[in-house]
Amino acid sequence: MNMFEKTTKAVKEVGESVFDSAKSLGSSIYSTSKEQSELAGLKIQKSVIEKRLQDSYAEIGKRYVQYMANADGGEAFDVSDILETMKPDLDKLAEIETAIAEKELNAKREDELRLQKKAQDEFEEEKAKLNKALEIDIITQEEYDEKLAVIQKKLDNYDKLRKIEMQLQMGIISKDEYSEKIDKILK
Repeated sequence: MNMFEKTTKAVKEVGESVFDSAKSLGSSIYSTSKEQSELAGLKIQKSVIEKRLQDSYAEIGKRYVQYMANADGGEAFDVSDILETMKPDLDKLAEIETAIAEKELNAKREDELRLQKKAQDEFEEEKAKLNKALEIDIITQEEYDEKLAVIQKKLDNYDKLRKIEMQLQMGIISKDEYSEKIDKILK
């Protein structure tokens, strides 16, 4: 196999890898947008119920003010009729809040899995490039081993690197501290 054939084969394999990644991304985006739509729907339902409950709370407050204004100690403060009408809304609200919490937790998990998969895919892509470069004698075995060790460290320390990135984004650390921490992990 001559150099041209090796290069053509390497380019074809990288292209296939990019195509597979794009296809995976498309299905991931659909799933994410569906989850976001469901979450938005639940939040709208929650706000509608909370508005109805606000009206009931206002009525309870109004009755209490009337009770205090007319307090002669004879009759008890009674809002059981309002509480009875509120019960289905309160139950539904609790159910919706639970569903929202579950959806948000699932979205966070999905996002984390997506990021981990992306890191794994990037590792595999870089490793494939290194393998091809080694195969067609563009790099030496020593260079290959060094570069592979660096990308392997990135993958192995994914969580640490991600947390450091978040610290930088939140302004907890400076760019210099960020670079120092990253270098310490990758060396």
